[in-house]
Amino acid sequence: MDKRWLVENSGTCNWNSSYRLKLMVGPAMGIDAEQALYPGRSGTQVSLRLVFTAPDEPGAYRSAWQAYNHLNEAFGDPIFIDIIVQ
Repeated sequence: MDKRWLVENSGTCNWNSSYRLKLMVGPAMGIDAEQALYPGRSGTQVSLRLVFTAPDEPGAYRSAWQAYNHLNEAFGDPIFIDIIVQ
């Protein structure tokens, strides 16, 4: 499943390869619990894309992900994925 979020880098720092997106809670759904945060320039919007695999068992699933800077400090609001497996 291809999930995309449109997020804005409203801070003063550009996101480079040391910026990460980390799983806070919930299933990783087939991907690593730490992902590169798309490099984004300050003041721009970027599309974050992760490709998940839905669990085999029926049910409702929710994962929360948080951005971290080069100092491993959380910033911004978490992003979520919610799915229902029939």
